[in-house]
Amino acid sequence: MKKLIPIILCVLMLMGCSVQPTFETVDDLPADGTPAPAKQLQLSLPKEAATPVMEGEAGVCLYDCGDYLLTTQTLSGGDLDATMRQLTGFTVSDLSHMKTKQQNLDRYDCVWTAIGESGEQVCRAVVLDDGSYHYAVTVMADAQKAGDLLPKWQSLLRSVQLSID
Repeated sequence: MKKLIPIILCVLMLMGCSVQPTFETVDDLPADGTPAPAKQLQLSLPKEAATPVMEGEAGVCLYDCGDYLLTTQTLSGGDLDATMRQLTGFTVSDLSHMKTKQQNLDRYDCVWTAIGESGEQVCRAVVLDDGSYHYAVTVMADAQKAGDLLPKWQSLLRSVQLSID
C-alpha cells in the first residue's frame, strides 16, 4: 500500500499535464484590414529614358524614349476592366489580350491603336496582377514608326517584373 500511494500521486499529477496544440495562422492582410503595400515594378529602361520626364500623383511615370513614350504605374487591383479602360480606353472584352502566368502573378499583354495629336498611334501594355494591385507598363508610338520599334518593345516588355521581397 505504501508503494501504491506515490504511484497514484504521480498519476494524478501527470493527468493535468497534457500538451495543448498550438495553432498559428498566416493572413494576407494585416490585422487592421489594410492591403499589403505595393511591390516595386522593375524593368530594363532604355538608355534614353534614364529619368522620368513626368511623375504623377498616382505613381505614374512618363519616360520619353525618343521614338516612343513609356509609362509605368501602379493601380488598385480587383477590377481588371477598370484598369484596362484607364490604360487603353477599352474594356478587356474589347481588346485582344493574352493572359499568362509570371512569378505566380497573372500577366496580361495587349495591343491597340488610338488617334493621338500626331495621328494614329500603336500602343502595347503589360499588366501584372498580384490580387491587390495592377502594375502597368505601356509603350506608345506613331503607327509609321511602331513596326521598327517592335524588337525594342519586346525586349523591354519581357523585362517587366515585380521586386521579390
